Amino acid sequence: MITKLKNNLEKDLPGIKSWKRMAVKSEEGESIESESLEKYERILSKEKLISMKKAAVLLALFKKGKEWYFPLIRRPMHERNHPGQIALPGGAKEKDEELDYTAVREAFEEIGIEAQSVEIIGQLTPLPVPVSGYLIYPFIGILKKEPKWILNESEVDELIITKVSELIDEANYYSETWQLHGKNVKVPHFRINNKVIWGATASVLNEFIDLTKN
Repeated sequence: MITKLKNNLEKDLPGIKSWKRMAVKSEEGESIESESLEKYERILSKEKLISMKKAAVLLALFKKGKEWYFPLIRRPMHERNHPGQIALPGGAKEKDEELDYTAVREAFEEIGIEAQSVEIIGQLTPLPVPVSGYLIYPFIGILKKEPKWILNESEVDELIITKVSELIDEANYYSETWQLHGKNVKVPHFRINNKVIWGATASVLNEFIDLTKN
């Protein structure tokens, strides 16, 4: 898997083609979020996208036995953006730091992944998130072994260790009608061990899935 992933990370990334599958849709089936993402692609220049607030997340892969795993976290309910949602560890860029450094720094601050244990093997497509106004840069890292997890309880309510094999299993993909902001919408999501992963995180993970399969 890792060899294929590294090779695909060096090619043109699928980006919006992967995100569309996980985009929230109206009850009529029209893709609400993917349409807004297409507007970013069609209307906003690359320079304007780059001028958005920047953040980075880390998809940190580690192997136990024959299985590959990665950590997800549940955000606290007191957060302004995406309270209670399941996410990859990460956060906002600080000052002049490089974005891969942001991803690793935040992973250490939130769940204790030490920088020296991470080998960054590539970056997924930066994902614009209209709700928060951030452009999210997802990085993929390989860990030497499973870390000793240390949770920052002010930023993390729960640590969720997830098997890659369960993420890519089509049996764990769902689309249901939810009520969001007073409207009934269809929400594609992953449900793994009763944990629901949707929104921006699901879009990032779906691009990762595509790179492991193709």
